[in-house]
This record gives sequence, C-alpha cells and structure tokens, in this order.
Amino acid sequence: MSMPLVFDATFNAPWNLRRPLRSRKLGFKSSEVYTASRIGAPCTAQIGHFRPKDASNPSSRRSQRPGSHSLSTSSRILWHERGAHGRRGVTAGVEKDKESSSSPEKHKRQIRPEVHGRRTRPGRPTPQGPYNNVLLQAFNWDSHKNNWWTTLKTKVEEICGLGITDVWLPPVSQSVDRQGYLPTQLYSLDSSAYGTSAQLKELIDEFHRQDICCIADIVINHRSGVKQDSKGHWNIFKGGNPDKRLDWGPWAVVDDDVYDSGGKGKHDTGESYGAAPDLDHTNKQVQDELTDWMNWMRAEIGFDGWRFDFVKGYHPKYTNLYCQRTNPTFAVGELWTSMEYFNGQLSWDQNKHRQVLCDWIDGTKGSSSAFDFTTKGILQRAVNGELWRLRDEKNKPPGLIGWYPQKAVTFLDNHDTGSTQRHWCFPDKRVLMGYAYILTHPGIPCIFIDHLYEFKLKNEIQKLVLLRKRNRINAKSKVVIQKAEADIYVAKIDERLILKLGSRMDMGGLLPDKNTWTIYMTGTDWAVWETNRPIGALPENDEDEPLPPPRSPVKNRPSHPVHLTSKMSEETKRRILKDVPQLVDPAERKKEHISILANGNGKGTPVTSDTPREGTPREGTPRHWTRTQKVCSGIFLLVVLLGPLLVLLIL
Repeated sequence: MSMPLVFDATFNAPWNLRRPLRSRKLGFKSSEVYTASRIGAPCTAQIGHFRPKDASNPSSRRSQRPGSHSLSTSSRILWHERGAHGRRGVTAGVEKDKESSSSPEKHKRQIRPEVHGRRTRPGRPTPQGPYNNVLLQAFNWDSHKNNWWTTLKTKVEEICGLGITDVWLPPVSQSVDRQGYLPTQLYSLDSSAYGTSAQLKELIDEFHRQDICCIADIVINHRSGVKQDSKGHWNIFKGGNPDKRLDWGPWAVVDDDVYDSGGKGKHDTGESYGAAPDLDHTNKQVQDELTDWMNWMRAEIGFDGWRFDFVKGYHPKYTNLYCQRTNPTFAVGELWTSMEYFNGQLSWDQNKHRQVLCDWIDGTKGSSSAFDFTTKGILQRAVNGELWRLRDEKNKPPGLIGWYPQKAVTFLDNHDTGSTQRHWCFPDKRVLMGYAYILTHPGIPCIFIDHLYEFKLKNEIQKLVLLRKRNRINAKSKVVIQKAEADIYVAKIDERLILKLGSRMDMGGLLPDKNTWTIYMTGTDWAVWETNRPIGALPENDEDEPLPPPRSPVKNRPSHPVHLTSKMSEETKRRILKDVPQLVDPAERKKEHISILANGNGKGTPVTSDTPREGTPREGTPRHWTRTQKVCSGIFLLVVLLGPLLVLLIL
C-alpha cells in the first residue's frame, strides 16, 4: 500500500544499510574474537498478533507513533524500523601522536593471506581513508530468489569498475524470513536463502581481490526462537554452534517487550521491534556471545565492517561496545524515525530530525556512522519543484550532512524504501538528479544496486563517481550554496565543482565562466561543471573547523579475551594462537595448542611477504631488543654519563 502524497515521509522507513569489510587475518587492535546472536520468533506463528489496524485509513497511519509503520509484507513485519551505520567511522578521540586503528599502513601490517587446504584466500583490502568511501548496497528485497551469492559474484569486476570501495551484503544467517531479518541460528550460514557459506566466502574473496571491502548486515536487536517454553512463548534459542554458544532462554529477552515473549531480562534500552523478542543487551553473556559471533564473522567468513539494523531498538552505547570489541573498518547504523510535519506538509525545518541522528552518533562515541534519512526525506521532495528546501537557516545543507557530514551516509533508496516494497521511494524520474546531488556533496554516498541495473543508470552513475574521485570530493568537502529557490539550486563544492538543479534555465550571474569551468555532465533539469584548474592550484578543505578523526582507537580500550569457537577452522585458530596469544584465555590457549600439535599442525601459518620479519615487533606485543640494539644503548648511556666528566677534566 502507498500513502497519500502529503504523508509520504511520515511513513518512516525501517531497517538496513549495513555493510561488512572483508579480512582473512584478524585485524583486532588489541581486541578479541567473539560470537553474536539475537532474538526473534517465528513470523508465521505470530503475524496474527501484530497485524495493524486498517492500513488503508490515512488517519490511522498519521496517529502512529513516530518511527513506526503499519504494513506487513511477505514473512516480515514492517511496522517497526531498523538501524544503519557508516564506514569504519568507529572510534573517536585519541591522542594525536597515536596511529589510527584503521590507518592504511597499520591495516596492511595486520593482514596476510590465509591458507585453507590448497586454496589461498586473499588478505583484506586497504581501507580508503576516513572520508573517501563510496558504498554499494549489493542486494534488494527479492535478491534471495536468485542464488544471490553466485549471481553477485559474476558482477564483481563490473562493480569494481564503478569506483566502489565497500559493498553492503544482506544478513547471512538462518532466518524465519527469507530476507534474513528474523534470524534464528546465527552460526548457521548454509541455511541462508542467499546461498551457502562456501559461496559467500568465495564472493567475499572475489571482492577482496578487487580491493573492495564487505559490510555485513548485523541484526542483533531481536532474534527468533526455535522452540516454545512451557508457557507457549517463542523464547528458546539455538545458535547453530556445537559448543552451545547463543543457546539462550527467556533470560536473554527484555522483560517489557511489546511482543509477548515471556522475557526475564532487564528493561529494554530502546524501542520494541514487535515482530520478534528483543534481546537484553545489558546482559554480559548476550554481549560476549554476540561479540564472539561477530568476530567469527570477521576472522572466518571475512567480513570487514558492519551495518547495524534497527539501532533504535537498543542504547547506542552497545553499538559502541560491539564496535570496540570487533574493530570494524567501517560501521553504519540504521536509525529511521519520523520527519517533522506541519499541517500535513513536510516542514522546512528538520533540525529536530537530524538532531536525533547526531545524538545517536554521539551515543556511540563516534564509533559508527548513520544513514542520513534527513537528507533523503528532504531531497526527494525538493527535486519536485521545491528546491528551496535544500538550504537551512545557516545556508548549509539541511540534512545530517549539514551538521555531521563525516558520519553521514547519504542514499536515495534501499531495500525497504525502494525495491519491490516501495515504502518511501525516491521519485523514479528524478533518481539521476538525486545522484548528481549526493555524489557531488559531502557525506559518504551509498548507491542502490537497483538503480544500476533495474533503472539502467550504471554508466551515468559511474561518470559521477569518477568525477567525485577525480576532484577529491569527500565526506568533509565544503559546500557554498549560491541559490536555493523553487526551480533552481546552485552550489559550489570545494571550489572544484558547480552543481545546478532545477528547471530554470537562466542562471544569471551564477553561470560558470567558460574560461575556468567546463560543463561535465547534464541531465533532465540538472548539470554539473568541473574546474579547469589543477588540484594543486586550489586550497584544501577549510581548516577553520577541523573535524574529529573517525576510526581512531579508543583510549584505555579494555582487552577482551579471544574465544576459539568450534566454528573456526584450524587455520584460523592457529593464526590467532600465533599472532595474539596474549588475548586467548590461558586454559583455552593450552588446550587448543595441544590439540593443534596433536593434529600435526604445530608449525603455524606459513610466512608470507606481509608477515613481520624477525626482529620486528608485532602490534600490541612487547618489544624484545636485539643484541645490536643493546650494545648501541649501552654506548649511548656511557656517553651521556661520562661526557660531562671528560669536559670537566679538559677544562
């Protein structure tokens, strides 16, 4: 069902925009290997309890609480929302002299190929730097119908040619719904409708060979039970792991869940999801086993980062906790809430809406980005003759990119808002105009795969991405809005690009000088110019307002022990024991070490060109001085101590 036009933005969007970055070697700064899990009940058994009131009645829709919506679609309840987060913008605030936990050089040192039998898996791609990401949501609502891991593998080289740095993949675990958003056994990947775990690893390997990171869609707000308890509640969970991790009961569910789940945990720290039991993220076992699972996803499957689903369902401090413990290269949360309306019309002032996004990012301590739903809601109204909306009271962009651009993931549509669901979709005939805006403006742009293939805009989008990269437009680029009226919008970005939107042909004095500007690309009611001057002749981004560095390590970060799960291959366990033995529980370390020696695998991972040479200390391990270093240090001390005496004797 679609809503009346004037209420198109109240129909808040739910769910996902996550994406994982792939790695074959653990990239944990001083961290750990954990497992994760979530709660949810079988949708088929519970839909009747949650069917909304008359969805065809506009007044009943308007009366819903902000951030919810009242439609149910194939095996997924849609009247609750979900969460997202951005490229490894994960940990903020650290001494300037310390190296960023996700700096390219450190990232290279942490990764080397992993050998599985006769096949060598590629190492993790080098992260693009804090502001230069271009994301691709590489699935839609119906991708599960097409053996998706195999299908997507055929498109990897083509995607690489677009200039994509990160791909966001759908949820990979066994789930009640085929899309993956009502997960049951988190370790069971072969039961996914998208394909097998082997096919998923091959897909991730192929992306890594093209230097593209992979973002996993992480659904940990809720989880579906596999059995009922004695009172008929679906709150008995199985993890799909022989060691019983993620095998939970009512104690793992919040006690005030709107879903009648019979939970015995503490109160919910966010909004209830409704379609499945909400997890109690205050519980230490829930935290530890979810972290174990997420680190297993990084170490064994190869994901690099996270897209957190329905993040308004739990406090942002837990998103920060999971980011600290798993050290993703990129993280983004999906926080979909209702926009501001006045007399049934979208308000010009959306400061309250974007403030909610800023507060959530701050709640994660900068460890995650957020999808810029504010920009989406404003832009899809503005392109239909309301371009005056694209400027706020301070002459800045009116969305999250106007306040917190380095943490804003901009997008036009995703599998919820567009695709076959079309809950809150961008105007079809204005999609290319929308990409002209988000690919020339600050923020971290996310492209939707449907727009590449279903809309057949691959070549046009590729040209816009090339323009962005060639002119070094990034998440913190400076925008000067020169005009924003109903039928015209003109903005200059980093003194390198000029974007004009709208049907008005006469730009007056704002028409770029043909001696210094060249028109690069045009479309229906839009055009973009590129400067003729070389990049070196232009000033860098404004330094008057320095931005906090994203992805920097957290001070005094606690050390969490690594758990070697039975789902890890012997090669992965061996690598962990070899590279970060100090993080493994002593009893478990001894047990696993003896087991590996008994199997004849005691020599460890083969040394490669990326392996630190002998005498080079690894990250996070104590430094042992060589004999030469000791001799040089002794000579230096003698000179320092005896030098003044010699000077006195000479005098």
